Amino acid sequence: MTDPRIRQLAESRYRNGYGVTSEDAWDQLDPALKQHLTSEAGAWLRAAVAAGIVPSAERPTPDHSAVWVDEEGFVYGEYQTSPPTPLADAAILRLVWAGDVCSSKRELEDQGATFRLIGWSE
Repeated sequence: MTDPRIRQLAESRYRNGYGVTSEDAWDQLDPALKQHLTSEAGAWLRAAVAAGIVPSAERPTPDHSAVWVDEEGFVYGEYQTSPPTPLADAAILRLVWAGDVCSSKRELEDQGATFRLIGWSE
C-alpha cells in the first residue's frame, strides 16, 4: 500500500510551488510532471521518516494505536476494535485536555520522556 501522505505532499508542492489554486488542477496535470512531483514527495517522506520527523505509516506492533491531528490542531487517538480494522478504516476518539490529570513536562522529560510538537490546538 502506498503511503497516502506522498500524494498529499505532491499535491501541496504543486499548489504551493506552482501557484495553483484550483482543486481539480492535480487531476488535470501532465502525467510526467505528476510522476516527478510524486517521486520527489516520496523521497522527502522517506527522509523525514528516517530522520524521525514524521512517523512511519506502518503500525510498529499490533499493540500500537495511531495518533492523529486534524487541520485545526485537535488530537485524536485510534480506538482499537476487535478484530483490528485497517488504519484507513480506524475508529478514532478526540482527545480532550483534563487539567486534573496533568503532569509537569519538565519532570517527565527528566524521567526520560521525549516529546515532539505535532501541532497546535485552540
